[in-house]
Amino acid sequence: MDFERGIELSYEQYDPWEEIFMKLGKISVVFILLALCSCGARGPRIAADHAGNLPEFNRIVLETIRELPADGTHDYSWVSGYDGATQDIYLQGKKVMRGNEKSQTYCCGVTLEVFLKSYKKWLRGHGGETASVITADQWPAFQKLWFVEEVNGPGPSAAIEKFGMGKTLDPEQALPGDFIQVWRTLKEGKTTPSGHSVIFLRWEKNASGAITGIRYWSSQPGTKGIGEQVEYFGPNGGINAVSTWFGRVEPVSRKVAASKPTPQVKAKTSKKEPAKKPAPAKKK
Repeated sequence: MDFERGIELSYEQYDPWEEIFMKLGKISVVFILLALCSCGARGPRIAADHAGNLPEFNRIVLETIRELPADGTHDYSWVSGYDGATQDIYLQGKKVMRGNEKSQTYCCGVTLEVFLKSYKKWLRGHGGETASVITADQWPAFQKLWFVEEVNGPGPSAAIEKFGMGKTLDPEQALPGDFIQVWRTLKEGKTTPSGHSVIFLRWEKNASGAITGIRYWSSQPGTKGIGEQVEYFGPNGGINAVSTWFGRVEPVSRKVAASKPTPQVKAKTSKKEPAKKPAPAKKK
């Protein structure tokens, strides 16, 4: 996977629409529209070379997102008063996430819902909910980290590392079912970059095989709520490769977690601006 080359291409050379029309040639616009509409179809599109070779929890995540309809049932709504989940969700008998009366969603809420539903499935064979590493009382702290504490922050990967349930990944390690906190390049006229909490499905590549974007699952206005979407790396609102974070859940039960040290979230330095070396100590 030529990740760096792909990012370079996406910033300077790649026009995805030009490639689409070159490939389709004389196929009618009707077929183009049908192809685009299929992005919201149920069943995530994952790369064939990973389909049968995924970590157990990643497979559970993909199973969970297949259970959530991508037909507009759970529309997108970024408002206060609920947690962005399709419904109220409980852990250890206590409500930890609030849905709203319209079953609407937003990005970090629905990815967190998928995480919790998937973790509860995994726990069925590992001691049940009483063995959860995250207790119901600890959930607000976990959710706060997942929902991102600052611009360009890690979100999900910070939460799972803090609670000893996973790790931050380098982008080239990403597999379908991993959780990503996307950050975009600054859009013209804006002072703050936008972000998006998503579940990775596959890399998008151009005809030369270079990575140009990400196909992911989440909730967003472009799919009228839950669905799959593609975003490309690039300036003026494209995905920012430097500040986007990748994380993988590696679930554990409470008994196992008690024997493990709590890992620290890895510091992330820009690929374009290496961290400065400390100044040498003065001689006495």
